[in-house]
Parts: sequence; C-alpha cells; structure tokens
Amino acid sequence: MVHITSERLCAVVAEVFVAAGSPEDAAREVASSLVEANLMGHDSHGVMRAGFYVDAILDGRLDPRGKLTVVRESATTALLDGGRNFGPVTARRAMDCAITKARTHDLGMVAVRNCGHTGRLGQYAVQAARQGFMGMVFSIGSVKGGTVAPYLGTGRTLNTNPIAWAVPAATHAPVFLDYATSVVAQGKIQDAVDKGARIPQGWLLDAQGNPTTDPSEQMRGGVMLPFGGHKGYCLSFLIEVLSGGLTGVGCSALPNFVPDFPTVMLAMNIAAFQPLDEFRRMVDELISVTKAGRKAPGVEEILVPGEPEWRRRQARLHEGLDIPKATWQRIVEAGAKCGLAVSP
Repeated sequence: MVHITSERLCAVVAEVFVAAGSPEDAAREVASSLVEANLMGHDSHGVMRAGFYVDAILDGRLDPRGKLTVVRESATTALLDGGRNFGPVTARRAMDCAITKARTHDLGMVAVRNCGHTGRLGQYAVQAARQGFMGMVFSIGSVKGGTVAPYLGTGRTLNTNPIAWAVPAATHAPVFLDYATSVVAQGKIQDAVDKGARIPQGWLLDAQGNPTTDPSEQMRGGVMLPFGGHKGYCLSFLIEVLSGGLTGVGCSALPNFVPDFPTVMLAMNIAAFQPLDEFRRMVDELISVTKAGRKAPGVEEILVPGEPEWRRRQARLHEGLDIPKATWQRIVEAGAKCGLAVSP
C-alpha cells in the first residue's frame, strides 16, 4: 500500500490530468471527485480510474476541453451533450441545470449523453440535497453488449446501471443511497484484482456461466449478476430504458447502442410540497427513531443510509488514504505517458 494524504493525492492526480492536456480547473475538479470517492470508502470509483481517464484522453475518446451544449430544452427538462468532456465535469453541470429548473419550476429533469465516465453517482444526488432539494440520478455503463446477466440468465445483457438518491436533513449530513443494480460495482471487482483478493460467491460467473471467486475472470468475459434476484434485475432493466432511452444512446444489448455513459438527473423542490425546515426535521426524527430501534444480536449500532460513507470520510481525512500499489502504479504509468514523473 502507498499511504498518502487526500490533499497530496488530489494534487498528484490533477497534475497527471494537466499533463495529459486538461485545463487546470477541470483537472482539479475531476481529481477531487475521484479522491472524494476514496474518502467515502468507494475505492472502485476513486483514483484507480485515473489511468483509464488519461488513456481515454490520449486516444481521443475523451476531450477535456469539450463544450457542454443543449440539444433540446423546456422549462423543466433538458437534453445535454457533454462534448466528450470528463464525466464528473459534465454530470455536475447537468445537476446544476436540474437544480436551477427545480428552483424556478419545482421540478428539473436533465438527461446527458456523450460524456466520460461519471464516477460515483452519489456525489450528484448529494449536490442537490445540500441545496435543499431531493436529488436522484440514474445511469448505465458503457460496455456494448452489457456486463450483467438478467435474472435466470447466465449471459451478458445489461450494464451495472447504478442509482443514487439523496435528501437533506436538519442536523445530520444528507441521507443518501448510491449503488449499482448488479450485486457489486464493476470497479469493486477490479479493486479486488489490484489487492490480490478473491471475491465472494455470487458476484461473478465466468465466460461459460459458471460461478467463480476469481475477480480476473471479469476481464476474460465474465458475467456479473443482478442484486436481489428479480428485484435488482427489474430495476436494472428500467434504468437501462430510462437512461439509454431518454438520452438516445440506446440500450446495451441493442445493435444501435453507442458506448457512452448516459445519465439522467432529477432535482425536486421539497418546499413545493412541504416547508423545507419541517421536512428536514422529519428526516432527523426518522434517523433518531431508526437508530434507537432494537438491534440484532452482536450489533452495536444501527446506521442510516450514507452514514458509513460520512464516517469513513471523516476518518480518512484524519488518517490519510492507503492506495494499493497496483492502483498507484497506474497513476505513475499514466503520468509517464504524458512526460510527468509522479512521486507520493
């Protein structure tokens, strides 16, 4: 492991992006987004992606100077084209647009296409919650043909199709959920490869449809599974339709699908329904009642959605981050491709 502070890690990754041709402000924004994922404990969406982003810049799939344009728009909706810019830059602007519409018209729904990997979706839902709105985000992955099997299937059809949802509280940090509709995010399988670890049964099938605990099978045609059997599968199917359909990108298994990260953002003005302060207090009360509930044997504390991430963030800000050597080596190699020598 390479031990490093979040501030230093952010600076290193930003330097790599600048060396690859990114404007400094975009480089810092994207580096901060990736490091924030590590702070939250979701290393699968953190700096392990930096090398992937640099490769995408160098081979022309990602344009760090791409312009965000409006394809079509109404008072409450918009379809945006990201100009192949960084996903975190485009997605943050898309949620800003949804919030602006919701502030004026109570609801804002924005679909965005032609952008890079959007990173951890929870950050955009929390972006809305911090401003007093309810935020929701839906997205699908970029792999043509998919990476995830349908319920009762053993072949690839869908992508990991994550969902995020956040609400504001009064004295607590925003309550949020953020997860793939597959049993686990694809990045967590790559994270296991980096750490030299096995994965639990039920995460992955090999290319022949047999259960495996070897994470490297994912890169050899392995097939991920939906969470919760038919429940995760049905949610994934409809997210595929929502995100792929409204953006025009299409669905992973269909012949017209274009590798992309189509994403849909929603912002809802809570004050259009109930006074915002009363809503926030209600969330606080529900948190208190939930945490005071009867605990299962051996359980010390009941946590609410998002609480593990906020606690992990606080601890890692104080203690620093441990980055797997394989992940750090990707950052070093990405810098070398751009003529930059990287050191901790």
